[in-house]
Amino acid sequence: MSVGLLAPAALAALIALLLPLLLHLARRDATRPTPFAALRWLRERPKPRRRLRFDDWPLLLVRLLLLALLAVWLAWPVLHGETAPARWTIVAPGVADEALPRTEDGAPAPRWLAPGFPEVSRESAPARNGASVASLLRELDMTAPAGTALTVLVPDTIDGADGGRVVLSRPVDWRIVAGSEPGTDASPILPPRLDVFGIAADDPALRVLRAVARAWRPDDADALRIANGDEAPRADAIAVWWGHTAPPAALRTETAGRVLLLGPDVPREEIDWQSLQQDANGAAVFERAVCGEATCVRFAQAVDPATMPLVLDPEFPSRLRELLQPLPAPQRIAATDLAPSTGADAWPPTPRDLRPWWALLVALAFALERWMAAAPRRNRAA
Repeated sequence: MSVGLLAPAALAALIALLLPLLLHLARRDATRPTPFAALRWLRERPKPRRRLRFDDWPLLLVRLLLLALLAVWLAWPVLHGETAPARWTIVAPGVADEALPRTEDGAPAPRWLAPGFPEVSRESAPARNGASVASLLRELDMTAPAGTALTVLVPDTIDGADGGRVVLSRPVDWRIVAGSEPGTDASPILPPRLDVFGIAADDPALRVLRAVARAWRPDDADALRIANGDEAPRADAIAVWWGHTAPPAALRTETAGRVLLLGPDVPREEIDWQSLQQDANGAAVFERAVCGEATCVRFAQAVDPATMPLVLDPEFPSRLRELLQPLPAPQRIAATDLAPSTGADAWPPTPRDLRPWWALLVALAFALERWMAAAPRRNRAA
């Protein structure tokens, strides 16, 4: 083991050691002899050579030590080559209680695969669908000492996967053990309805919108509603504005934080529109932009099967739904499919930060300096 400094340039603060030296020299010259008349008849003797002498040198040494400790603290002392444990046992949330490892005497306590890697405790088990398991495994690979082997206990099904392959710098003993019963999944996200505003009854686009709504909700008679201008869109519906003018401010306010679908005849405002899809000829089909507090998705072409054959594609309703209501990525994966592989570059060893302990030394030195400076002996000598 060796002690190093992460910011050695901060040792320039050692120049402050001159301060207590100058203060003690100034205090020595604070009392000067005062001549008086009776001494002028005495024979003058040669003055003794003045020697550099400090008053109260123990206090001076303590002050120098205090400043030196502060300078080293600023230089960020760390400890390299600390003895690493032979193995860490990490437990993923969701492992059954009977499969939790026992703590052996002299061995490091098992830790949860959770932020901060706390020690395993049945009373403080982290949530099963917490942080990303892949991200935690990468953080574990970076945090664990270089010579420490890793054993990870996981249930057969893992929540919190982010879909990426896990590549670490060291081999991992990946053990699949019995898991606890997973919590009930959230209710499935139902397809939205459509509330169409400002569309004519003979508009060819109305047939396309009806077909899309029927494909989304085949058993719902109210999958599409032609709404009046004074009606508010339903909470589970996508508002569609098909007029020849900009959508009214009330409709934008009611769709704040949601998606507002616009027809092709709606005027393009002076905002940055982003092309989303293109047809076989390379022409844009949909455009997206931020319209105040809503997100606007606009048809870039006339919605008519005669001029836009794309609407006859059986996949058109699902593609439109992905634009208007993106589905969340699945976060549950089989443990065998998430087993990490090796091949990543090894992380540099993380030294142990000594600043908290160094701060304690600084506090003790400061307390000693204050006690010596306020001692009655020093006050009498002054």
